[in-house]
Amino acid sequence: MKPRLLVIELHHLGDAVLALPFLWAASARYEVGIFCTKDVAAMLQSFVPGLETKLAAPGWPGRFFQAAMDLKKWRPAVTVCAWSDARAHLVARLSGAPQRVGFPVNEVNFYAPQIPWRRRRLEFGRAMEGAAQRAGHHLLTDALQRGSVQESHLNNWHRIADALGISLSLDPPWFDISTLAPPQELHAFIKNQKQNGRPLWVLHAGGRLATKRWPVERFAKLLRNYFAEKNLPVLILGSPGEEIPKPASALQKTWACSSHRELAALLNCADSVLCNDSYPAHLAAALAKPVFSIFGSGEPAWFSAFGNSHRVIRKPACPHHPCIDRCVMPSIVCLEAVTVEDVAAFLDKN
Repeated sequence: MKPRLLVIELHHLGDAVLALPFLWAASARYEVGIFCTKDVAAMLQSFVPGLETKLAAPGWPGRFFQAAMDLKKWRPAVTVCAWSDARAHLVARLSGAPQRVGFPVNEVNFYAPQIPWRRRRLEFGRAMEGAAQRAGHHLLTDALQRGSVQESHLNNWHRIADALGISLSLDPPWFDISTLAPPQELHAFIKNQKQNGRPLWVLHAGGRLATKRWPVERFAKLLRNYFAEKNLPVLILGSPGEEIPKPASALQKTWACSSHRELAALLNCADSVLCNDSYPAHLAAALAKPVFSIFGSGEPAWFSAFGNSHRVIRKPACPHHPCIDRCVMPSIVCLEAVTVEDVAAFLDKN
């Protein structure tokens, strides 16, 4: 019987995509479970068959209770977390796992400590770690360190894999694509573009936060003034209920994706992808697609799509960048500074 490994990933969809290579590699040696939110669980279950997901409560007090009760009953031998977050490390400690691998709270491991609210969280994390040590309860047994403050978050998974003696490959695709199929209604459109030798673009204008969403009307203008003028075919994707830019030519078609696998199937048809700093960007990169990402509040050095750091579109317009999604300006100047002309010129050069 394999020992149990508990992955603690309490962030969002795009962040969880970065864990996919580790989850696949670790499953060869461990029975893997992941403590995550409901949305992340649904996504990971779509791409990692058989993965055991354990749904996290909305707030940290509830998560601590879950760790001491439900997670402890699961009896993990090892816990891992790719984030420098003492709260997640306390979850690991309360789970009863004898080996706990992660990144202690310090200036290098912790993202954006220069921001006041982040500085407060860093100091709080240090206090938690210090209190645990004084009580004789180290939160982590294997304390890892990032190479530099500018290192990609994806490298954290490499460091965790190395600590466990797991061979980690980042060669895409990061999940089985053999059964991916686009909706029947789009087969003819996609096939026609391929047969005519036209590169198929996928455009996704969504994003979880306003600080990461380039205005939809600018995507719409880009569809008119760039893609339509160049006669480039575009699949314009979104989610049900989400605002999707309207097509500007017969070579542009909209589609509201109803599942994670449907989104993956359509991204897999693309020759290139244009989107925000978002989950679709990371999912497309996991499929080895060229991804052009428009960045706002996020830091590309940490979270640009895998293999696509040279395709990031951003303007250094805000003195508070990166704000980690808590904008302090009267408007979202980092995204407002990126014009339609900027994006068009970038696409032409790349």
